[in-house]
Amino acid sequence: MTDRSLRVARTAAGLLLTLSAIALSGCTAFATNYAVLDRDAEAADSVPDGVVEQDSGDVADLSSARLVGEHSGSSIWLLRGVEPSTVCVLAYRDEDEWGMGCGGERGPVEMSGPAGHFTTVPDDYPTPDGATRISDNVYALSP
Repeated sequence: MTDRSLRVARTAAGLLLTLSAIALSGCTAFATNYAVLDRDAEAADSVPDGVVEQDSGDVADLSSARLVGEHSGSSIWLLRGVEPSTVCVLAYRDEDEWGMGCGGERGPVEMSGPAGHFTTVPDDYPTPDGATRISDNVYALSP
């Protein structure tokens, strides 16, 4: 191998390492987080039996549910979606008045139904205009 081809090989290897580092850091720089979903589950995090009975489990992972609060008579949970990089919000007033909405975890994800109008946002996301804070990640919206 000549000095020139050795230099070209070293330069190419250095460039490849640099591009790999940039690509990997780009993935983590834009990662979203919902801290509440990372905490250990508690008894209160279980979704109501009525949801379990009516939900087919093909949209949200019910075992990932974390109770985040209440608003106007509705209990609110944040859940991981079944599809990668999705998050869901569940609002439950009773067996007849509940709803769930899911979408991309980069947010916001809105859900509206008989149990209320809510939106989810990742950690450190700006507060939606005119919204009432339920938790760091969930806000109630005016109808």
